[in-house]
Amino acid sequence: MNLTLRLILALVTLAAALPMPAAALEEKSLATYSREVWTTRDGLPHNQVNGIAQTPEGYLWFATWEGVVRYNGQEFRSFGRQNVPQIRDNGIRSVRVGHSGALVVATSRGGVSVLRGEEWTTYGIAEGLGQDELAAALEDHAGRLWVATESRGVTRLDNGQATHFRTEQGLPSDDTFALLEDGAGAVWVATGDGVARIEGDRVQAFSVDAGLPTGSAFSLALADDGDLYVGTEKGVYVGKSGRFNLVTPDFPAEAIPSLQIDAQGSLWIGTVNRGLLRLGERGLESFDAAAGLPNNRVASLFADREGSVWVGTNAGLLRFADTPFITLDSHHGLSDDYVRALLQGKDGSIWIGTSRGLDRWQDEKVEQTEALSGDAILSLAEDGDSVWVGTYSTGLARWQGGAVRERLNSESGLPSNQVRAVVAGRDGTLWVGTSRGLMRRKDGQTDVLREEHGLPRNFILSLFETRRGDLWVGTTNGAARITNGKATPYDLSALEQAQDVFGMHEDEDGTVWFATDRGVVRLRGEELRIVGSVHGLPVDTIFQVVVDSYGNFWLSSNAGVVYVRRDEMEAVADGRQPRLDYQQFAEPDGMGSAQCNGGAGPAALRAADGSIWVATAKGVSVVQPDQLPRYQLAPPPVVIEGLRVDDRNASANGNLVLPPGTRKLELDYVSLSYRTPEQIRYRYRLEGFDNGWVERNQRRNAQYTNLPPGRYRFQVSAAQRGSGWSPETASVNFEIQPRLYQRAWFLPVAGATLALFLYGLYRARVSQLKSREAQLSRVVEDRTRALSEKNTELEQKNETIRKQSEIFEQLSRTDALTGLPNRRSMDETLAAAYQDAVLNDQALCFGLLDIDHFKRINDGFSHDVGDEALRRVAKVMQAEMGRENVGRWRGDERVARWGGEEFALLFPLAGMAEAMAQAERLRKAIEAIDCSDFAPGLNITASIGLAERTGLSHHERLVSRADQRLYEAKNNGRNRVSG
Repeated sequence: MNLTLRLILALVTLAAALPMPAAALEEKSLATYSREVWTTRDGLPHNQVNGIAQTPEGYLWFATWEGVVRYNGQEFRSFGRQNVPQIRDNGIRSVRVGHSGALVVATSRGGVSVLRGEEWTTYGIAEGLGQDELAAALEDHAGRLWVATESRGVTRLDNGQATHFRTEQGLPSDDTFALLEDGAGAVWVATGDGVARIEGDRVQAFSVDAGLPTGSAFSLALADDGDLYVGTEKGVYVGKSGRFNLVTPDFPAEAIPSLQIDAQGSLWIGTVNRGLLRLGERGLESFDAAAGLPNNRVASLFADREGSVWVGTNAGLLRFADTPFITLDSHHGLSDDYVRALLQGKDGSIWIGTSRGLDRWQDEKVEQTEALSGDAILSLAEDGDSVWVGTYSTGLARWQGGAVRERLNSESGLPSNQVRAVVAGRDGTLWVGTSRGLMRRKDGQTDVLREEHGLPRNFILSLFETRRGDLWVGTTNGAARITNGKATPYDLSALEQAQDVFGMHEDEDGTVWFATDRGVVRLRGEELRIVGSVHGLPVDTIFQVVVDSYGNFWLSSNAGVVYVRRDEMEAVADGRQPRLDYQQFAEPDGMGSAQCNGGAGPAALRAADGSIWVATAKGVSVVQPDQLPRYQLAPPPVVIEGLRVDDRNASANGNLVLPPGTRKLELDYVSLSYRTPEQIRYRYRLEGFDNGWVERNQRRNAQYTNLPPGRYRFQVSAAQRGSGWSPETASVNFEIQPRLYQRAWFLPVAGATLALFLYGLYRARVSQLKSREAQLSRVVEDRTRALSEKNTELEQKNETIRKQSEIFEQLSRTDALTGLPNRRSMDETLAAAYQDAVLNDQALCFGLLDIDHFKRINDGFSHDVGDEALRRVAKVMQAEMGRENVGRWRGDERVARWGGEEFALLFPLAGMAEAMAQAERLRKAIEAIDCSDFAPGLNITASIGLAERTGLSHHERLVSRADQRLYEAKNNGRNRVSG
């Protein structure tokens, strides 16, 4: 079974307001939704968001007063008149997606800009629009463009023809604010005096006589059942068949600038002064600035494909997201957000111990206990109809019948007033764990157990009574089991040096699981096994082990809650599986804080309805495992956002043909999922180069260097927690053209041409010799000396030609500026060294050296200084690498200018350690170059990436690996060696 199926229960959203966490989504209150806010601090160009839309590929777009903004879940990108000439005004009034998928952007006074694919088109005065400020625009199912203006009605653009609709044509008012197309293809218009429906060229007006109030209509929304919602100056009205009524009899007379219907059919309502309202199964709910809304003026609303609702206000953007966890905090009435202990009573209510008192959650309300107000609560235990309450500094209190009936402290026998754990045993024994020992009280008799009685340490962190009546004691130095009054210590230090025992859980077969500072320890019989970070657990310290109704584990920690299936935990503990598959939940999943609390408690529990409750530094977080599968997310889509070829931007569309000598290719990609973008993983492959998929976790960039000529296809896909890898991939095809000498026909044609040339020389020479022989036969005696002199002259010429050929050959393999071998020479040397190393099973390392910030040298000093810097570096490299010959390679053959400010280094017979040492000496020598004679103040440094032959199937792979290491050296701060 794969990870997706095994962890299907760990996917998104708990429904319901408590105490019924398993209730349906429709019953979940606004206050329990996870919320996130973005402002200009986070990348928005302006805090007022006038409109929101989502294009088919998944991008979210926001209309602001400083341009239209695209959001990919990671970062904002602004489009305005500064970078898109077709957008003639940065004041964006609305943004919509048309039936064709085009993005329609209405500017305040620059017309309408439409994005189709990657091409922007502008519609303005020349196309029939006036100079009035625009309010909204849409593209209908027929591809026509509709534009609403603030004072001159509505204009329809159809194939270059403009049709105007104003009061003369039947509009109630020329002031128009919103547009909406219904299922019949008619367009509704919100105007300054009611609404109008335009079908073809026929205009039908609806105003006071149709049930709408006097004044303006600002917003429109259409339900699946055909109901039309109208946001007016005096509330929200709903209509069908031309008659409108107030959406609820008690709806406030408030101006409504925005409306949105979500996937469940609830109506979200943006007001001018009252913040956000929602009308649904729970009636009319409100959420305003006091509850966390950036501003009470809600200008725009949008429900995305993942079910989240985006709220655009005057002071920022907020998203409501349905998440696996909900959180109860001080907004719900808790005495404090810092929660340390939880307990479910026999009546089903939940007792919550905070740093400022004891609270009780019952009937969807929090009740604070005034008698314990201000006390820092550490521990809770139920004893009949009483609740024992352990505090941080005032000892132990017994709560019964709405009052404190008894108090125990250091003066009455407690070893310490810091009570971290309490257990009321089934045999009537009261166990109290403190920071200075364990108190036992039974039948009016009290005694204290400490280290001298067998406890590993006096500082007690947790207590747990087993089914058979034994008591487990968790301390800061291991655990102890008390049976029949005798304590037996358990040293856990051999298990990854575990010491602190924060909590325990017992299975039905008697197996005990300990939450420790080094993971989870299993005690089965007398055998101890640990599951910790060495097995893939994402954290060391686990505070509480809670097992759900299906036997699976929920582990609280300072990094959120970790969910592990039972079979995974058992397999790792048994040694049958080396690594653990898990899911991790934190703030993006609805937790108020990822910092769970421990060292007191119980700090987490499973309630009677199966929900898991966790104490955190910001309230109580609750998850209902039964509800998780219904919110399973589909694999997220992924797009390729950027492509750079040798550090220059290129288009990722179509088939890309790259010139010969292309050195570096970089691709940026992103998954357009917004619920938990930080949990998205990526993988990619380059067909024609990679043997399989390369998993990159959260990294959104791929880089290839020195690819050989050929045709390639880059593919990338994404996976979200529990969704598995998306079967759909984003891809780009490209071809790297070969150099002339790399083409398949070059060598045969060159060989044939050379053969023909030599044969022609041969034939010409034979003809010349025959003619000469005829002459010599007549005057052989007279011309013998002349012939000898001629032959000598020819030999001298041949020698000159041979030497010139050698010189030309040397020049073709040498860099003119530095005198070093060039890349062609090093390619041949590397190929020969690689073949020798493979045949003789010898070590071989290859490195790429790049002068740091070389562009700054050229720009800050001059190109002449840059050339001199290259020569100085080359001279140092010749000196360092030329100290000795290695095998059949001379020192001056092992260094070459690779191109630009890059140099290549060859280390025959050298393993990675030796090559690293040589490269480090070379790096230091470069750093020590004195530039005062030609560029005072210049300091030259270099970054070096090294690769080893082992495991690589071709010498070009060695070059690619070295380039990756060079990239790492630069990313890690430059002036270093990475291998």
